[in-house]
Amino acid sequence: MTLDAKPSEKTPSTIDLAALRRPSWQTGTGVIVVVAVILWSAQTAEFALDALLDGLPNIADFVGRMFPPDLAILPTAVSLMGETLAIAVIGTAVGVLLALPWALLAARSVFGQAWLHHAARASINVTRAVPELMWALLFVSAVGLGPLAGTLAIIIGSAAGMARLFADIFETMDMRAWEAAAAAGATRTQRISWVLLPQSVPTIASYTLLVLDGNVRAASLLGIVGAGGIGMELTQQLRLFEYGNVLTIVIVVLVVVVALDRAASYLRKKLI
Repeated sequence: MTLDAKPSEKTPSTIDLAALRRPSWQTGTGVIVVVAVILWSAQTAEFALDALLDGLPNIADFVGRMFPPDLAILPTAVSLMGETLAIAVIGTAVGVLLALPWALLAARSVFGQAWLHHAARASINVTRAVPELMWALLFVSAVGLGPLAGTLAIIIGSAAGMARLFADIFETMDMRAWEAAAAAGATRTQRISWVLLPQSVPTIASYTLLVLDGNVRAASLLGIVGAGGIGMELTQQLRLFEYGNVLTIVIVVLVVVVALDRAASYLRKKLI
């Protein structure tokens, strides 16, 4: 009596597996291009470890002059840090309000008209190409020195940056619910309000918290050009060679940034 042998399942051979693991010529070319770009960037940027090592004593001397911190400026630093935080918060909030409709126009999954999609994307890219420091200089010349110029610069920078992020979120979403709502006769406005935005709120909120964290640091730097916040005082103290005051200001900024990062991380975990 013989047993019928079951037909063996076809399994990939060792040669097939090796072929799958062997990089294609496109991958090899891409690696070569990336390495070439990195080497070119290092040469153009004059990146050299020996220069850094030679400069370490100067760095140590600069840091040593900052100790001990002068706490006499602490009340002023805390007050100006509050102004910086306010600039970042209002700039981020208004930026989100501007970014949402901008992103909807830039998402081809929401508005299928090619001319509208390309025009919105082009306007986002043009706005993002201008650094926030340049926007701050522009608004300082328009409204004068102070936090308003910094707030307007943060608004423009945040709106363009988040519009790009939100547009990518809208384009990569699962559109089955969107299509089902369209088949049921819902208008585009209804689909945006009832389907698209509710699905994307957690992701949008998470990215907004990340942008807020970055805006706090950006607002701290905008004061260099007179756009309000703690950056103005930091620049002034550096010019006066008051390194103890500089360290106190840096500590205040560090404490706020770390606290904000912790809070944002906690909220992102709750949202996603």
